[in-house]
Parts: sequence; C-alpha cells; structure tokens
Amino acid sequence: RKRKMVNAARLFQVLAVGWLALARGGSAGLGSGVGGARASFGGSSLKLENAPNQRLRLYQQSLDSQIRLRGGGQAEEDLKKVLENNNELEKKVADLAASYEKLAASYGLGSFKPSRTASYSNLNEDLLTETPEKEGQQLETTAPPEQLKEKIENALAKAVKEVEEEVDLPPEEKLKIVIVSSEISPFSKSGGLADVCDKLGVALSRLGHQVMTIAPLYFRYQGATYTGQQREFELFGQRHRTEFWRCWRETAPAKGKRSARGVDHVFVQNGCFERHGMYGHNDDLMRFALLSWASLEAPFCVPCQNGAPIGDDVVFLVNDWMVGLVPLIMTSHYRRHGCYANARTVFDIHNMGYWGGFGPVPHGALGLPDGNYLDKLIHDNRIKLLKGGIEMADRVVTVSPAYKDEILTPEGGFGLQDACRCRFPHLDGVLNGIDTDEWNPATDHFLSAKSQGFDNFFSVDDMAGKRSCKLHMQHILGLQQDANVPVVAFVGRLAYQKGIDILQSVFGWLMNKDQADVTGYVQLVMIGTGEERYAGFLRHAEATNKGRVVGYVGFTSELEHKGIAGAD
Repeated sequence: RKRKMVNAARLFQVLAVGWLALARGGSAGLGSGVGGARASFGGSSLKLENAPNQRLRLYQQSLDSQIRLRGGGQAEEDLKKVLENNNELEKKVADLAASYEKLAASYGLGSFKPSRTASYSNLNEDLLTETPEKEGQQLETTAPPEQLKEKIENALAKAVKEVEEEVDLPPEEKLKIVIVSSEISPFSKSGGLADVCDKLGVALSRLGHQVMTIAPLYFRYQGATYTGQQREFELFGQRHRTEFWRCWRETAPAKGKRSARGVDHVFVQNGCFERHGMYGHNDDLMRFALLSWASLEAPFCVPCQNGAPIGDDVVFLVNDWMVGLVPLIMTSHYRRHGCYANARTVFDIHNMGYWGGFGPVPHGALGLPDGNYLDKLIHDNRIKLLKGGIEMADRVVTVSPAYKDEILTPEGGFGLQDACRCRFPHLDGVLNGIDTDEWNPATDHFLSAKSQGFDNFFSVDDMAGKRSCKLHMQHILGLQQDANVPVVAFVGRLAYQKGIDILQSVFGWLMNKDQADVTGYVQLVMIGTGEERYAGFLRHAEATNKGRVVGYVGFTSELEHKGIAGAD
C-alpha cells in the first residue's frame, strides 16, 4: 500500500507538471504561454495569474483538486521548486534576449522578437519563428558537388514527358498528397527509399493529384529556392529554427485547357541536416523529430506552384522510422486544436529491421504536449519511432504483399510483430515498382554515347549490346576483360537482410576451383554502403582477389546501372 501511495504521488507530480506545461503553452511551437498566463503558488494551491479564458480556469480547478486528492505535502513542495526554478530560468532567458535585442539593433540586424501569424496550427497564434526583416536573409551552407548538380538537372529534365494516355480524374477523386521522407531522389539517396518516394510522387502527379514531397535540405540543391517561410520548434530544451525551401518539378506539360502537372519538392533546412552522411549521428532522434514537426507545418505555410499552401485537407504518405513521429504529432498536437481534422496518414514500412531505436528521453523532449501518446513509442524500455508510426497511422502498408505477411512473424517482425498484428485490419502490402523508362537497357542514359562515348544498348530481341556492357564494366572496374566469364553482381545496402552475409559465407567456395570445375571461374562485383563489418569484407575480398573481385564501398547511379547491365 505504501509503494502504491508513493507511485501515485510521483504520478501526480508528472501530471501536474504536464498540466502546467499545457496551460502555459509548453509544447513545441506554442511560444511562451497562452495569453501571457504565468504560474505561481498562492496559499495551498497552484494559481494561474492573468489566465484569459475559461479553459485555463478549468485547468486551475483541476490542479486544485489534484493537490487536495493527493494531500499536497511533498508533491506540492516539489512542484513549487520546479516552478520557482522555471520562473528564474525564464527571467534569465528574458534578460539574455534583451541583451541580444540591443546587440542586434546596434548592428542594424532588426528585431529578434517574434511577430504574429494567421496560422491556426498554434493554440496561441504565436509564430513558430521570427521572420527576418531583410528579404533573402538566410544562413550559408554547403553547396552540392558538381556531380550532384548535373545528376539533379538530368533527373528533373527527364521527369517531364507527355502522358501517353490522358488521365483526367473527376474533381472528387483528385487528392492533395504529401509524401514525407528522409531522402528523395534525385536530391538525396542512400537506397531504394529515395527512388520509391520520387517515382511515386511523379506517377501520382501525372494522374492529376496535387503532390508535395518533404525531405531535409542536405545541400543547396539546384533549382531549390528559399520561400521566406520559417518555423521554430523546441526540442530537448533548445529552440531549433527551420527554413523551408522549394523546387517545382514539372512531370507532364500543359495540354489544351489542362495546366502543367508536377511535384512541389519542399526541403527543411537546419544545420543539423548539413553533415557528412544522412544517418548515424548521435542526435538522430532530435534531427528526425524536427523533420516530423516541420513536415506538419509546411502544408500551412509553404506556397505551392499555384501560389497558395496546400492546406490541411491532405493525405500524408509517411515513409519508414525516420518520420514515424508524424502520425503521432498530428494526433497529439494538431487534431486537438482543430487542424488536420479531415487529413489521413498512411505509414509505409520499407524495412522492419530498422525501427529507429533510442534510449529514454526526458519528458517533453520531443515537443509532445503533456507527453500524450508517448507510450506508443516505447518497446523494451526504448523509444522505437517505427512503432509510433505503426500504431498511430490511419493505414499501414508495406513494400509487397509477401512482406506484409513476413512482418507478422517473430522472424520478420524484429520484436514489433505484435504491434503489426494489432493493426492487421488496416495493414496491406503494395508491391513496389520500377521506372521502366529509367531501367530500360534499350534506352538507358548510362549506356548511351552521351554518357560514355558510345552506345551499349540491348533488348530482349537484340542482345548484342549485352556483351559490350560486360566488357565495358570490366574495363572501368579493373577486372580481367573476358566476355565468357560469368559475372555475379550485388548492388544494395550492406546489411544482414539484403543477403550480403550469405555471399560472404560462400565467398571462398565461389572463388576457389572445386574438383568438378563448377566454381572458381567467376568474377564478383559488390557495390553498396552500410554496416562496417560488411564494408570490411568488400575491401578485403577485392584486395586478395585483384582482377576478379570488385568491392566498391559507396554508391553512384552510374555504377548501379552499369553493374546490372554488365552482370550475368
């Protein structure tokens, strides 16, 4: 009984702090309080000074009753200390802000104070960030490599083509679709996720849907421009400012009375994204929580090609663990304030093996008001963002019908199979496709004279170019040139699930001649990035088998195309 009473007192302490955080607008993006309400102790109960509306008075009554029910005592004293410390901290922050204000004025940089906004996505209508007074004022960042610039230009130009069969959906069937991903081709890519998000957006736009994609701004991409829109979010006790950049990509030209169709690519800029490598940083939880919050603000403020924001009557296609917080934040924060009431979220599981696992974080670190639905993220005493997406999305899909069945098993669920089973009525598998123009060996850009000085095209009806593709691949990769030797190629992420471990286990048998002369006469090409243990295998395999094995730790689209075209 004593243990239960202690736990109840601790629970009340957490609840009281949560109530206070909400009453004062303590969630990310809510500013410094609702109408300037402040908290203090008067007598034996918590008082909210200057509370401007009935909602805060209800909070006051609830807090009073909570203290009376728990008997006050130590819980009240602890809460009082928290409030005193918090008020002292706010005073220091206010003094610091005032000094920055004077410093900014002395340099003519304008005000640091937030201005107002008409956005209804915030409870107190405070702008999530300040807008610079000088037009075009923005932070410097790294420019993309020249190779990436050329790649983006080619991809954008290739995306525009005539729609072979004119599709004109009825107005009631046209949707506003927002695709959220940590990477999207041709701007950023580490694997198939980027390709899927890119090609799906292009295909949906050609059907007549209005499509927006949202991803981090890892570089200053060719064609992307600053929209002038900013937001600021409080995560892990710090405020993080984001800028929104945009690039319009036409996918079908105007025809008759129909205007051109395309995709609005929106990018979230913050210094935490401008690093070497997209993943594997110590603050990944903060980085992708920031991306999730920004993705839910972008539809309200970023103007699309038609000059207006896409709004909140949308369908979100949320991809993988990196943005698994999007459905949870939408429910916990936006919907209870009247936003995204008609919106729906579809969570796409690309790989159950990567569930975005992190250690416990302080209450409120992710910006969730009152910590609502935080339990949806917890599994085995760890935060798993993939679990949040599975449990909170309106619908869950996987990359194939077979994979849908696989993730329901202990072997394929990686500990989250029960969460998937609970969503079985809303779980489906949709087979990923490919761009048949990009991967057609009869027209592949990387097999053309424009790319390599001569054509190596081939087709099912004319395989003559296949031999040339093999010889050319062997030449550029440093392999012994032999058109008759079988070439085995692996192109993919260096991870257990992709089968690289199987290739490693049979490597000695494959490369060494056996008594029946079955193995040994072979060349092996392995291309990919991922786990260091497999990257080490690739390097060692090439070093000990020069001329027969290529272990390329990295990724380029050109090598991917030429490796597949030249391999048997």
